[in-house]
Formats: sequence, structure tokens, C-alpha cells
Amino acid sequence: LSSRADRNVFDKRRDHDIKREAVLHIAAEMFNKRGYAATSLDEIAKHFGISKTALYYYVKSKPVLLQMCYELTLNLCEEIMREVLESEATGIEKIEAYFRGVIGGILKTGPVAIVHEFATLPEAAFDSIHKRARGLDSDLASIIEEGIADGSIAEVPPKLTELILMGANNWIQRWYNPDGEKTTQEVADCFVYLFINGLKARSKDDI
Repeated sequence: LSSRADRNVFDKRRDHDIKREAVLHIAAEMFNKRGYAATSLDEIAKHFGISKTALYYYVKSKPVLLQMCYELTLNLCEEIMREVLESEATGIEKIEAYFRGVIGGILKTGPVAIVHEFATLPEAAFDSIHKRARGLDSDLASIIEEGIADGSIAEVPPKLTELILMGANNWIQRWYNPDGEKTTQEVADCFVYLFINGLKARSKDDI
């Protein structure tokens, strides 16, 4: 697991929210790498050297922990999306800014995004989280349409393109190793090179 997550955070006098955020990041990393069903609260508590009972002070249950991970991710993504939508940039520039912001934000602070675990969310939270996630999908598709209209993006199907971009971005959490060879900047650069540059409108001289 990520060495950036301070295993000794519970040995120090730190704010409750700092400790809870550390739990969220480690839980998200375990959920992403092993799967939700294969990860227990006992394992998460063991990582920090505390009891499962002590862990309940920060999270009420495993489903609620999953919910909190999703909410933390959505908060970050929605903040970046708001900034992008308010900018005067072209469509392609907005898309690049969004994914650079999301990739950099999530990978630098530690994983919080969860891949394909919507079905295990608490029933009371499912509709709200699903709606927020679909809102981001809709915003991105709208930006793609905007880019096609302003000439910065090639004539591509907006919805299909949005699904491909979001899918590729979400899957980074599965394989990224913060202690590996590649930095977050290099991951973002590669994403832009492969996906965003491929969206750019081309002149006849470029073809």
C-alpha cells in the first residue's frame, strides 16, 4: 500500500478529520486494488495499528466508508469542473484542464476514487451519489459538444467520447503506484497525449 499514507497517524496528536481522511485514502486504495468485498475493516484498522472498535470512531460501517470515499472524490471532481466551466477556454482546453486537475488532485493526495462499486453503496446514498456522478458525465459531454462547435475538437460522438475518457481516467486508480517510476505529472501528460490530443480538430494540412 501507499507509503504516503502515514501508518503512524494514530500515534500522534492530530485532528480528527486528518485521521479520518487517512482512513479514507487507505480504504480507497484497498477497495481499488483488492475489491470492496475482499477488503475488511479489520485490515484497514490493522494498517494503522488500531482496533476495529477504534476505527468505528471515524467510520460507522464499511458501506458508509465506501460512501465517504465516493463523496470525497466527487467533491474534488465537482470543484474542478466548476472552475473549468467558468473559464473562457476552448472546449479542448477545458477538457485538458479538467483531467489534469482530477488526475493530479487524486494521485497527489492519495486515492479516493472507487472503480465499479456503485452497487455496494448504502441504499440511502446511492441515488444522490449516482446523480452527482452522472452530472459530471453530462458536463463533460457538454464540453465536448462545445469544443466541436468552437472548432477545437474533431467531429466525434460526444457521449461515446465522454464514456471513453471517463473510463480511462477512472481506471488509473486500479494500477497507479505512487511509489513507482512515474510521477503524477507524467501520468497526466501521457493521458493528455493519448486521449486529449486525439480529440483535437485537424486541418487538411495535418492529415
